[in-house]
Amino acid sequence: MKKQVATALLAMSLAGASAQVHTGTTTIVCDFEHVALPNHNHHVYNDSTGGGGFTSGNAFFPCQWDTSYGGYWSTGWACSAINDTTHQNYTNIYGCAAYKGYNNSNQYAIGTTAGPLTFKMTDSLIGKTVLGMYVCNSSYAYGSMKNGDGFEHAFAATTHDWFKLTIKKYFHGNLSTDSSEVYLADFRYSDTTQNYILKNWTWINLSTLGRVDSLLFTLHSSQNSSSGFMNTPAFFCIDNVTLNTNYDTLETSIKNYVLENSVQVFPNPSVSETEIVYTTPNSVPVQMQIIDVMGKEMEEQKTQSFSGLNKFKVDVSSFSSGIYFVRLCAGNQYLTKKIIKP
Repeated sequence: MKKQVATALLAMSLAGASAQVHTGTTTIVCDFEHVALPNHNHHVYNDSTGGGGFTSGNAFFPCQWDTSYGGYWSTGWACSAINDTTHQNYTNIYGCAAYKGYNNSNQYAIGTTAGPLTFKMTDSLIGKTVLGMYVCNSSYAYGSMKNGDGFEHAFAATTHDWFKLTIKKYFHGNLSTDSSEVYLADFRYSDTTQNYILKNWTWINLSTLGRVDSLLFTLHSSQNSSSGFMNTPAFFCIDNVTLNTNYDTLETSIKNYVLENSVQVFPNPSVSETEIVYTTPNSVPVQMQIIDVMGKEMEEQKTQSFSGLNKFKVDVSSFSSGIYFVRLCAGNQYLTKKIIKP
């Protein structure tokens, strides 16, 4: 399983990850399988036939077709059923590096951040939560980073290259400063065996963003032109966007066990020992895990917490430098925090 780095979340590449994180909630999955794709257009919807976008589940994914120069997909989302295992360049802008959708499904969505890239909740899901989604590189971006192209060299450890997706939310029309991040490629590690370009579908947890009207996606890269434009192709893929239909139930169930805003990790960063401090309103069994960005469990402790302040102590002196995730599990509910080892 490829690793990912995500801010304030636990990344899981397991089937049914959303159900594991939020048991007891009712969810709607935007899997894009029922989006109509015009056969004459290589099994892609890109607004060339009109409509301004498409709906899957309770979310609307806008896109725009520009009629200049014979017509091209200019910004927004496309829905694709492309299964091209050969071309990893600009001739395959609708392809996915994993070749098919999540869990070998037929269809997935691909976004380009040539302009503002958002998707919007619809109907009764406005103001609820997006639990998460699967992400993957597009074929075009993957090929560019792996092999290089006319704009840039291949990603390399010597130049510490990286490619990052940042997701923020709008709620009541206001853009939040909270964000979740995932590195679609990362060559910044001194241990070169950790360097990667994401080619598999990887789960990103977005429930920490809370109530959502729409999500905003931006891409950033270490490879940029002298004028500041990103040279890495601005494309990525998503699938199985999982929406929660009952935010209040989710919020209450978590707070029944661990008070969400009470979880603190300090010192952070830490070179030797760190403490995970949290508050529970009642006595409850709590499991603490430290997991690296590859999903490997580094530490596990279990205790019977008591009403009020509780803590775990963890020796991180033997950990390699990097980002880890502290996961607290109580009553089948999970809360996560990021920890940094310098």
